[in-house]
Amino acid sequence: QLLMDDLARGTSLHDGDVWLALVLDPATRQRLREIRRLPAPDHLDDEGRRAMSDLLYDTMHSLPIPPRGEHLRAVVVTVLVRPGFNVWGRLEKFWAMAWRYSNHNTDALDTDIIVVTEHGWASLRSYDGGEAPRLTGEPRLAG
Repeated sequence: QLLMDDLARGTSLHDGDVWLALVLDPATRQRLREIRRLPAPDHLDDEGRRAMSDLLYDTMHSLPIPPRGEHLRAVVVTVLVRPGFNVWGRLEKFWAMAWRYSNHNTDALDTDIIVVTEHGWASLRSYDGGEAPRLTGEPRLAG
């Protein structure tokens, strides 16, 4: 819940937003180090997934990820904002496959996909969730 509260303070949660959150010390203090907006995919097909995998690879190599020591020091979390139920759907499967084939080989793990809807938020890997934050406002206009 603390991660989602921090994310909501630093971002807007409009339909179509995609956020990448770098979290340091995930097993202890869980500090949000950086948040980046990622572009929404144009197409949820193999070509779109390859393009998004390349973007994830480049993004991971531009983040301030500390070296891995005896313990895991950093994870990244993908936050997808859309209307509907907080369950695995086509968009979530698209992002999971884009991560799988990004082959970023950095010292951070891409550990979770979180969906934010009008019903609240839910982690699709741990099944944690809450009523807030939730989707706000209309879709973001391009530009």
